[in-house]
Amino acid sequence: MRVVAVLLPSLFRRAKRSLLLAGLLVAAGAAQAGTLTPAAPSTAPSLADALSADGSLRPGAQGSFDARAFRMFTAPDGHPVFRPASTLGTGDERWQAGFGMAGPNNQVYAVARVGSSIYVGGQFATAGNVVARSVARWDGTSWSSLGTGTSNGVGNGNGIPGIVYALAPAPNGDLYVAGRFTLAGTATVNHIAKWTAAGWSALGSGMSQASGQSLLVQALAVAPNGDLYAGGSFNQAGGVALNNVAKWDGTAWSGLGPGTSNGVTGSGTAASVSVLKVAGPDLYVGGSFAFAGATSANRIAKWDGATWSRLGGGIGTASNGLVQDIEVVGSNVYVSGAFHEAGGVTVDCLAQWNGTTWSRLGGPGFANGNSNGSVTDIVFIGSDLYAGGYFQQAYGAVTDFLARWNGSSWSRVGAGIGIGSEANGSVQALLAVGNELYVGGRFLTNGTRADNLAKWDGTSWSGLGTAGQPAHGFDAPASALTSSGSAVYAGGAFRMADGASVEGIARWNGSTWSPLASWRFSSGMTVRAIVVAPNGDVYAGGSFFQAGGVAASNVAKWNGTAWTPLGAGFNGAVAALALAPNGDLYAGGTFTQAGSAPVNNIARWDGTDWTPLGTGLTHATSAQVRALAVIGSDLYVGGQFSNAGGTITTNLARWNGTSWSTAGTPPNGPVYALTAVGTTLYAAGRFAQIGGVTANNVARWDGTSWSSLGTGIGTVTTSSVSALAVSGNEVYAGGQFAQAGGVAATNVARWDGTSWSSLGTGTNGAVAALAVVGGRVMAGGNFTAVGDESLVMDYVGLYDPALITAAAAGSAATAADLYPNPARQDVTLALPRSAAARPVQLLDAQGRLQRQALLPAGAASVTLPVSGLPAGVYLLRCGSVVRRLVVR
Repeated sequence: MRVVAVLLPSLFRRAKRSLLLAGLLVAAGAAQAGTLTPAAPSTAPSLADALSADGSLRPGAQGSFDARAFRMFTAPDGHPVFRPASTLGTGDERWQAGFGMAGPNNQVYAVARVGSSIYVGGQFATAGNVVARSVARWDGTSWSSLGTGTSNGVGNGNGIPGIVYALAPAPNGDLYVAGRFTLAGTATVNHIAKWTAAGWSALGSGMSQASGQSLLVQALAVAPNGDLYAGGSFNQAGGVALNNVAKWDGTAWSGLGPGTSNGVTGSGTAASVSVLKVAGPDLYVGGSFAFAGATSANRIAKWDGATWSRLGGGIGTASNGLVQDIEVVGSNVYVSGAFHEAGGVTVDCLAQWNGTTWSRLGGPGFANGNSNGSVTDIVFIGSDLYAGGYFQQAYGAVTDFLARWNGSSWSRVGAGIGIGSEANGSVQALLAVGNELYVGGRFLTNGTRADNLAKWDGTSWSGLGTAGQPAHGFDAPASALTSSGSAVYAGGAFRMADGASVEGIARWNGSTWSPLASWRFSSGMTVRAIVVAPNGDVYAGGSFFQAGGVAASNVAKWNGTAWTPLGAGFNGAVAALALAPNGDLYAGGTFTQAGSAPVNNIARWDGTDWTPLGTGLTHATSAQVRALAVIGSDLYVGGQFSNAGGTITTNLARWNGTSWSTAGTPPNGPVYALTAVGTTLYAAGRFAQIGGVTANNVARWDGTSWSSLGTGIGTVTTSSVSALAVSGNEVYAGGQFAQAGGVAATNVARWDGTSWSSLGTGTNGAVAALAVVGGRVMAGGNFTAVGDESLVMDYVGLYDPALITAAAAGSAATAADLYPNPARQDVTLALPRSAAARPVQLLDAQGRLQRQALLPAGAASVTLPVSGLPAGVYLLRCGSVVRRLVVR
């Protein structure tokens, strides 16, 4: 069967019109949402010629294209986009594209150049819109993975990501990679490996360390003769005893004398090497150590190929200091790190050694707010020195993680690499390529989209992301989702989305994320619950101490303009929120104090004060509330507890405004999610029975009794359900599981009232939150792609159940093909051949005949003119075959 997709740019300009077009194309069997079969002549240009990098129609593209190698689905903002058929698993075209990041989705620790390609290493799961575990390649246009990257075993079926701390190009174009990992691709390696055109390979048996001590490789350097030096925290390399630094000659490992240590015996205990730098025949070594061989050398030393020597009095004091980078320019050695002294001279994170003495570079102080900063990496471009690290001031200049020294003063680089509200931002890696500077770390640039990796060309900043490719993903897991009208609010531990600093909470308007003012997070802070009031106020709960610059203990309110606290908040984390019909706010979690009132894990806010709900919820060891739902005047509470206000009830209880009671026979395991629809309550968690009914992890309460949803989801021993959402008669469930109702379903599934089904290949990690908006389902959690990893979704994804899958589209295409659609001049209907002639009619929306023709016996197609007809939707009928046609 042959299909040609005819695409008109004017129809792709608005989301609503695009969705209409998508529906018409599917109905017509032309540009189906599945694997598109070719249209008429094989000489038609490929659909790829008409597409932009993000899969949308290239502006100005018109005509007929060969679309058989593509599938059509919907972008997050609703417009149709196309992807190669081979890139998606069955049913995954219902998951929307564009939820990746512009660069790596998390921390970058190393940047290197091999040929014309830039390689990055760090602690990330994706780069751009490809799965790339902790190491990736940028070719100047797009991202690609290095096999399956680095990991530490299979564990969850997708590999537990390893961390890459160092990269080093070999003279022959190979790439050395080091960090904390035991697998590189399918090759067994121990924290160091080599990437070549043939794939991954080990360097002997790699590194090992005495039991109970930290083991990692965090520094690499290649000598002019091709020898590789590796530094870190280890006491064996290739089975050879040594301490923290070793040499690989292409065949075997050897030590550099006894290596580095914190004692003359060279035990290596608590010592490590952070940086290696080759300068001619010498190797400079920095880190955290007191001795190099038998030579006293505080945190920095030089190896000449045979012996160790010190650089004056070294770096830091006996109890303070760490060397993180070294640059050698002529006879000068520049050293950076977290230290305040060099050879007894006050230097503050950056020092210069001229071969005889240490000196300060510039004036006093790298700082980060009221705390000391650190300089992680330094590099020269011409006579300018660039310094990156964890600081927001460089000798008085406001710089945000990156600064430039021109020989006389420090300054910010352009608009800056970081945004001041990023409490956890930093620069970890710098690479100079000619006059260009590549910067890696954990940051956003000011005014330019760059997720954790950016390039400075001497004048302006740019990101390393595919032009025109949307990047709506998060940089860390999402924990909460709730919809309000056409918007979705998301909460979690993330900091970035759509090039904006969103800091744990963001709003989705159907096409992009936006922040809710300034919300500055510190490590460990997370938004775990969100609820929206009828007047539009947004309540957020979780683990945090401020919101929008205002002190707020674990709960706050956003009124559309500013954040305000709710009294004195809580002395513990909030995990669930719910609104009563009268506007009161219920909050549940793990806390014993709400404002000035003693409570047990649940409380009510009346707009002025927090009050307890009886004696609350308790457990013999520790209790927690995980879910809340309101039906009428009743509040249902789920979690892990054994007593509600003196009533013995396990994990599920009901509060009627005055007292606590059970809701049927309690479940035999914790409840993690509750959602109410009318008078029906759905509950999910990790339980096998509830109300005396077998119900694996999910059940329904009608106000009187519990019932199961088929055979439920997974089993108690292997699965759990953490999220629920209802759309019409369908229930969506998310969590950590592999099957629902006996059907393979990875972490997310749908119940249609009769049976369970999967959402494509699901997700490659746990789903923690679900919300329905406009018939589409948004999922958030700890995942980075669909289940078979053919489509990146960084911690958030959008699923449209209305789209036709590839299989369904292929089936529909066998009945009839209509092209072009939309049409301007003529339209062709192609049908299976028949021994009899068949009439073909073109009808308007009221069923009135507009055009007609005869499909001759034995013919496969017939063409009708449509020029002169008013623009609109028409029906083309041939016997029982009816197809919709758009005339432009």
